[in-house]
This record gives sequence, structure tokens and C-alpha cells, in this order.
Amino acid sequence: MNKETTCILDHCKEIITHSTYHPLDATFFADAAKDLAAVGDLFSITPTQAALFTLLLDECGDGATSINTIADKIKCGRIQFLKYLDDFEALEQKHLIRSEKDWEDFSSGRGGGSSFPSYCIPLDVIKALRAGKEYRYAPYSSLTPEEFFETAGELLESFKRSNITKSSLESELRTLFNSNQKMNFVKGIKALSIKIYSTVLLLFFCCSYMDDQENISIKALQPFFKPLGRRILVTKFKNRDNQLFEEGLIENDCDRGMADTECYKLTPKAKEIFLADINLKEKNKGDRNLIKAETLKPRDLFYGKKTERRIKELGSLLREENFAAIKQRLAEKNLRSGLTCIFTGAPGTGKTETVYCLARETGRDIMLVDISETKSMWFGESEKRIKEVFNRYHGLIKGGGLTPILFFNEADAVLGKRQELGEVRRGPAQTENAIQNIILQEMEDLAGGILIATTNMADNLDKAFERRFLYKIEFEKPDRAKTAIWKSNLPGLTEDYAETLARRFDFSGGQIENIIRKETVSSLLSGIEADPERLIRFCEEEVMVKDKTRTIGFGVEG
Repeated sequence: MNKETTCILDHCKEIITHSTYHPLDATFFADAAKDLAAVGDLFSITPTQAALFTLLLDECGDGATSINTIADKIKCGRIQFLKYLDDFEALEQKHLIRSEKDWEDFSSGRGGGSSFPSYCIPLDVIKALRAGKEYRYAPYSSLTPEEFFETAGELLESFKRSNITKSSLESELRTLFNSNQKMNFVKGIKALSIKIYSTVLLLFFCCSYMDDQENISIKALQPFFKPLGRRILVTKFKNRDNQLFEEGLIENDCDRGMADTECYKLTPKAKEIFLADINLKEKNKGDRNLIKAETLKPRDLFYGKKTERRIKELGSLLREENFAAIKQRLAEKNLRSGLTCIFTGAPGTGKTETVYCLARETGRDIMLVDISETKSMWFGESEKRIKEVFNRYHGLIKGGGLTPILFFNEADAVLGKRQELGEVRRGPAQTENAIQNIILQEMEDLAGGILIATTNMADNLDKAFERRFLYKIEFEKPDRAKTAIWKSNLPGLTEDYAETLARRFDFSGGQIENIIRKETVSSLLSGIEADPERLIRFCEEEVMVKDKTRTIGFGVEG
């Protein structure tokens, strides 16, 4: 804490000390003049307002403070205290304090009634005071629906991290809602008279939905259950004893037709009421990590003869006229209609680029799975995330149009051999195995979908996965095509020199691309295209990197 911060807090402490000996009379204002001036200058308020603000600050805790409490604090009668109401109103107009009313009054649309309201100090004001800085009000008004939920999400996250109290959260949400009365979420809360506890839960569901997390685990909800009686409240929630269930706003997630009592989601009714002003159609939920076919640029790819033949076969199969006919024929024979394919081979052999090429040529979008996003430190959460990946993919299929490709790139982390479990059947090994079991089952139930995975370590592929991949294509280093790769990317090379490079250096396509990128930059700077000596130097540097990488036990990326 800096000196300036210490100073302003010391001034507040001195004001409180003076108030214990005197009411707000001439003696008090004379003795506390220096301290009142410091607080007054910081917030641009009068000495009387500085005194009232500091007295209210001294009572600040988990709840609002009534004027009656402040009156008792300075031993002032209720009628006599009425003369300070204008000062409280001035403080409120500056947004330094906030009047509170019951949540029931807000959610039902009733007006507040007490002639002596309660007040609290907003969190942002306290932060400014601690920092010794002038407070600048940042209003919640005139927010777009997206900004509304983003702001609400930040408040909920602050509460989850224990950065604000339950009372502060409720106060901030009340202000957010009062400032955005036309928002469909706010209208829905009032129309159904949703209690504050259920409102916080519902808001978390909506914010999560906006962030592409439709299924919410009971673990994720626990921070919003009251600290006292949390176990009882969790049990009641699991038993559907909550206003959100009574109003038909949330429901259990279903796992193959069975209700999952550990996972919940918004109902269509809730989305219609509370998210009506959001342009968030269900079929567009999968747009996250979705690569559109039309954005993919053509690339010249070179393979060995065997690999090239199999890629052409796969490309023909993925053309819609053929794919639709194949799905129909398989369905007629009661056979699984999902297409699963794995590309294996060393880094830099063109596995990933081939998937992009197939997608572009067949007009199919790619739903790219980020393996790291499916991992969580919370027990059971990773399994929920991987299930959500497949839920989103099935939603894309149901949305119509060409079936997209579900792409697990560099999937070694989830396709490797399953681990042996010890006596304690928890921890990373169990989580990895559980994720693999989910993927295996989803591959069985792909129902007309297209899944392609790539791996650099085919030898580590679990046998259960090996059986479920209908097509397995191995990518070898393009020995016969190396000359063509060099010539295609560096047209200035002679045929003989391209052959020399191909014979001398045993590079993958990815390694050749690294060298070509360096050559492109150097030729731009020097003005000399395809300089032979420079190319040899770049190749030798690539070999050195390759050898050094191998000595420390890692594969070369490509």
C-alpha cells in the first residue's frame, strides 16, 4: 500500500475517532477539519457529506446500512437526522453511495417503501478509496445485450474468486438490472418474480451459454450456493427443488436418453424468454473453432504414390453426391454410417494440410477440436467438455447443409494407449481413460458424421481406436516428390539443383517449407532470388536443429 493510500485511510480513521466523542456539531467539524478536507477533496464533496460517507464506510460489511444505524452512531434523533437526507441524496447522485431496496420489490416491480432507506458503498468506490484515487463513475446503462451479459459474467467471476461479497454481487446486479430495464433478461426476471438466489444461478447459465458452454456441472454451480447449508442446497437442487425447475427454465442434461443429475442446461423456454434479444441461433453455436471451407487457400501437396492414391479415394468419397449415397446404403444395411479416418506419419508430412485441402475441395467446413480446451483441473469437468464437443458437432449436422469435418489435430494426447489404474481410481490416469471411453463411444454413434484425426505416433495408438478408424492413411516422407516440392515453391531453381537438394537432404515437406520461408525473406532483403549458397546454408541449419532436437528427446515439429 502506497503512502498516499495510507494517508486517505488514516484520514477516514481520524474522522471516525472524532465522531465517537462528538455528534456532527461545530466541535466535530473543527477538530476533524483537516481529515474531512482530505476526503472531501478526493471525492469533491462537502465536509458534511465527507463525514456521512465515512460513517457509512465504517459500517460497510456484508449488507446495506440504514440511516437509523448512522443516526444511532452519532446519537442523533430520527427527526433531527432528516436534515441530512439532502446530503445522502447528493452522495447518491455522485454514485458514491447506493440506496438499497428488497430484491422482492425489484423482481416483482413494486416500488420501495421505507422513509429511511438503507445504503451501501459500491465496490468501485471502495477500490478508488483504497488506491487514493478520484472515483470516476462507469455507468452500466445503454449496454447492448452482449455487453450486458459480458458485464454480468465479470461480476459472477469476481464473486467466484471471492473478490466481492454476496451482498456486493447482489447490489451490483441490482444496479445493472435497473440501468437496463428493457433487456429481455431483466423483463423476464420481473415477469416471473425470480428470487435473487435463483436469478444469480440463471444468470450464470445464460452467461455460460453466451460463452459456448451449454452444459453446466454441479461443480461449476457450487460457488453460488450459500456458504451455510451448502450441502443441503446442493441436494435440493439435484432433487429439482428450485424455482428455476418449477418455472421450466433449466433441465438436466441427457446422456443417451438418461437424465444426468450432475449436469444441467437452459431449456428452450428459458432461451426464448431471457435471450430473445440475442442473435444466437442454436445451429450457430458451433461457429467457435469452425473453419469455413471458402476461407481455405489452395496448396500444392506432394505424396508418395500409395498415399496419393488413398487421398484421392478419400476425396472422392467425401464429395457430397457420393457421401450421401454411401450413408443411405450403409443405413439400409443397418451399418454405422459415420466416417472415421486417421492420418499417421512423421511431423511435416502434410497430414494437417491434407485435411484442409479435402475440406476446401469438397466444400465442407472444419470443426477444429482444441485438445487443450478439453482439459480441466476439476475432477469430472474434462469429460463434460469432451461430450460438449460432440454435442456441438451433432448440432452442426442437424443445422443442415454439408456435413462438416470434426478434426482432432495432433490427437496423440487422447488417442494413446490407455493407462493402468492403481488402487486409488482417481487422478489424471482415470480422467484420460474416461475421455478416451467417451470418444470411443461417440465414434460408434457418429451417425453420418465425418471424423478425421492426425497423430505423429502411430505406434502408441490404442488398439480400441485402431479398430474404430475405418480408414487409416500413412503419410511417408515424399522422397520421390521432393524435387517437385522444391521446384513448386522456388521456380527459380534449375531442375538439376532441385534434384541435388532432394537427394542430399532427407527433409519432410514441413522442413522444406521452413527453408523456403527463410529464403523468401532473404531474397526480399537482398534482391537475389534462389541463391544456391544461401539455400545450402539454410538446409544445413535445418539439419543442425533436427539433430539437436533429437538429442534432447523431442520430435521435430512440422
